[in-house]
Amino acid sequence: MNIVRGATTTLIVMCAVLFSACDVNPYDVSQERRVTVTPAVGASRVVISWQPDGAQLVRVYAGTAAGDGYSTALVWSIAASGTNALVSGVDYGATAPAGGRTDVPAKALQPGLSYTVQVTRADPKGAGDGFMYTSNRYVGTKTFTAAGASAP
Repeated sequence: MNIVRGATTTLIVMCAVLFSACDVNPYDVSQERRVTVTPAVGASRVVISWQPDGAQLVRVYAGTAAGDGYSTALVWSIAASGTNALVSGVDYGATAPAGGRTDVPAKALQPGLSYTVQVTRADPKGAGDGFMYTSNRYVGTKTFTAAGASAP
């Protein structure tokens, strides 16, 4: 009976050590996106920038909140051609942004309406084998109001 109890205790301790070792990729605040949206000089377009540089996905949603994927509120989406390959400083509606491709073509921005930009960065330290995956998702958002009509 003591042998079974000792084996059970050993198994519990080994599992606790194994699971605590799995948390090797804590959330890194320095990877959080800081997003800015500014009017392009001499144009009725906006420029979307973020820090630190490099993003996996940039999406613009109609309204004051970011959506969740391909909803009807999604008005433009670009995706990186590689991990975090999108370069900061893209014009809204760009069809071939530096480091990526257009995922959803841009719709014209309507003057006076609010839009929310969502910039996502893949975890550069993420790793795993499909069963045990340590990864964080870093997302930044910024809401802006379209000043002038913005053609895609």
